[in-house]
Amino acid sequence: MRATLSRQRGQAMVFTLAFGVATGLVALLLFNSGMLANTKTRLQNAADAGAYSAGVLQARDHNFSAYTNRAMIANQVAVVQLASLKSYLEDAADTHDRMGGALLTVEALLPVDKPLWDTGKSLPIESVNAAFSAVAGPAVKGLDLLIKGYETAQEAHHVATALNMAQVADETIKRNDPDAQLTKAAFFVGRTTVQVKAWNDSTQRLRANGTSAESDRFGDAVVSDKSTDLFTRFRGSVPTPQWRNTEVTLCRLLPNYVSSNTWFMFTHAGSSLLSTNKKRWLSMDATVGAGSQSCTFWYPCWTGICYTTETSPLFDNNFIGGSGGAVAGEDGGYNTSTGYKNNPTISKLYGGAIALPSGWIRYIEGPGTTLDSAGGLQDYYRDVSNASGNKPKDQTPELNGAAWSVTLEAEHTGDKIRTAAKILPDATRIHLTDGMQGDTLRALAGAQSYFYRAKDDGSMFTRSGWHRSDGKTEMMNLFSPYWQARLSDRSNADRAASWAAQ
Repeated sequence: MRATLSRQRGQAMVFTLAFGVATGLVALLLFNSGMLANTKTRLQNAADAGAYSAGVLQARDHNFSAYTNRAMIANQVAVVQLASLKSYLEDAADTHDRMGGALLTVEALLPVDKPLWDTGKSLPIESVNAAFSAVAGPAVKGLDLLIKGYETAQEAHHVATALNMAQVADETIKRNDPDAQLTKAAFFVGRTTVQVKAWNDSTQRLRANGTSAESDRFGDAVVSDKSTDLFTRFRGSVPTPQWRNTEVTLCRLLPNYVSSNTWFMFTHAGSSLLSTNKKRWLSMDATVGAGSQSCTFWYPCWTGICYTTETSPLFDNNFIGGSGGAVAGEDGGYNTSTGYKNNPTISKLYGGAIALPSGWIRYIEGPGTTLDSAGGLQDYYRDVSNASGNKPKDQTPELNGAAWSVTLEAEHTGDKIRTAAKILPDATRIHLTDGMQGDTLRALAGAQSYFYRAKDDGSMFTRSGWHRSDGKTEMMNLFSPYWQARLSDRSNADRAASWAAQ
């Protein structure tokens, strides 16, 4: 028995060693898979962050285009307002000057009381007109240069966004995972670059003064009643004074005086137009003055007392009246009475000024020296491609900009992962395969920018859910800064391209 026990000593050691080895292998396997899973998670998060940063760049570029488009529209409106004021004040000064004419000075003695006339006559309208005329030209030229600056900045921003998208994504990936980077291999060249180009081509640079339907979108936004004020579109009032419904001084001196009445007022019309070729702002104002006086007195007749009323017309000493004009753009005559086809209806015929005798003469004479020969709508603006033909059936992101998503691939090389193969070199004769293709972990991530104008009730992407005060549905455009970014799912084509590149 003692001999048997002696021979069995140490047999448990074999099982213990075998179990220890198995436990060690399991521990290494768990460590290996844990390190790979942890690295893969960090890599995917870094890839998502990189892709999202690219989507944010896209949205920011579209919003920058929208803001600069709005800035250009605002400055174009300021230009036409300056042209309108120049024309208006020129006409006011011309009319004010006529108030001191010989005939009208005599006629102005007729009313007993004319406070508005006396006050208006004392105003320094001619001086105001001269001062404004001196600064109007430089101001318009400055605004036109500012618009061109916006054009340049808009295009430079778009080009820089397309060129820097991959670089920014790569930097974002590295900030989230210092050992990872954007894959610069076949997937980047064959997939990411192609998608960036497709996004780049989803918007286009258009001529604001062109003839296409897309070009008209900018002109329509400028002349819209949502952009311009009523003074620009229709000037039906005049800053010159009047007298009205007052007694006549001379009539009161007549024998048998009963009553008298006199009135005199100026009729004014004016407006500003965008020319047919959209390269000129044209303004015209015209004024005519007229009035009358009447005296009623009694005289003896066969019935005892009879009354008679003597009425005579009063006219401005220059009946055809005064006028004012202005042009910002190519020099020359007016050459049009309606201008750009989508000018507001009330602005056509220069608000009716051309129908007045003085307005017709002004039309023949021309608007005067241009405020800026390079005026009118400037050359370029950016908008979505085929904006007039793009009418998606609903407001889902995929149909409003998100079709141009960008997918990128991030990688983490195996030499930077502490797996079992690195801890236990081949000399130990223990080797666990990491299962990484090319000893590299890779992760795909996609992002997209999309246009979204939400309704207050949060009803999201439905035609009735998008809020506009005019009740219309707003599709993606580069006039409203409602572009956002989000992560997008990777398509089967993206996965196939990634697998093929490995």
